[in-house]
Amino acid sequence: MNLVLESLKIMLIGMGTVFFILFLFYCIVKGLQALFPYSEKEENPSTK
Repeated sequence: MNLVLESLKIMLIGMGTVFFILFLFYCIVKGLQALFPYSEKEENPSTK
């Protein structure tokens, strides 16, 4: 039984780390989108 509990603890640490890194990546992307918002630019306004 001790082996099962130890395995679950290791799995929890691993899964927690994975989701923490995904959340961190999500926050970084959201932060970069806030810093550098998308703005549509005209490619060549002289030809229109």
